[in-house]
Amino acid sequence: ESQRKLQSVRERFRRRADQSLLLWLYECWFAGAHVDVWLDSSEAQQLGGLSQDVAVDRGLGRRTGRHSLWMRLVRSVRAAYTAEELLLRRDSWSTRLEGVQYLTELSMADILFGNTQNSRCLDDLDRACCTWDMWQALRRSAPPLYAKALALIAWDRNLKVLKLKAFIWDYRLKPSSYEETQLREQAACGDDPCTICHEELGRTSCELECGHEFHRECIRTWLLQHSSTCPICRDHAVLPADIPARNNSQPHKGRPCKRSGI
Repeated sequence: ESQRKLQSVRERFRRRADQSLLLWLYECWFAGAHVDVWLDSSEAQQLGGLSQDVAVDRGLGRRTGRHSLWMRLVRSVRAAYTAEELLLRRDSWSTRLEGVQYLTELSMADILFGNTQNSRCLDDLDRACCTWDMWQALRRSAPPLYAKALALIAWDRNLKVLKLKAFIWDYRLKPSSYEETQLREQAACGDDPCTICHEELGRTSCELECGHEFHRECIRTWLLQHSSTCPICRDHAVLPADIPARNNSQPHKGRPCKRSGI
């Protein structure tokens, strides 16, 4: 039973080779590492290369007692690295996926290591606010297509990172010149991935009621095994049982259910 549990943890939370530690931590939290995965020191030591980082993996079992996987991950990452070592400052990002990922990394670094109000968001990462430093880093690195969009937002200390990520993902600039049309077309070419698997969306897409689109199988697995919310905006949604056949070129609409009082 214990080995089956550990294998399930490995399958759910193993870091991808191309994934930064900060993005991986966020995805672990969102997938429930703080809720339903509790491990003692012996179990944590048997997880192997969960993070694909020797220093982090060695630290998972150092704390005695029974703790959530999330707190073991947080303590191990904090002990192994500083914010400067983990956060790769970007000179630029070109797609909405890269923009959302960069903002996630900025907010995770602030939550883990910063001396701001975000340090109180460790148990609920989506409560984090965009600090002035995060805002400046995001705007300075934004391409023209998104720099204009961000200029429409008035920053304040209560601006939620989650709201800003949804804004970046959903924004579509109406081109007023040939140059802007070219920029938009270039962005569209590589800017429509499924945010779950990061592969291009094709004819097998499914659009939730909130308007965000994913591969049918990806969102089905996500909603059944990870969370009942949209991975982008956190609106609650459930898929009907009769998802259309895979070769249907029309995106399928999921059904929303009411957001909780959080």
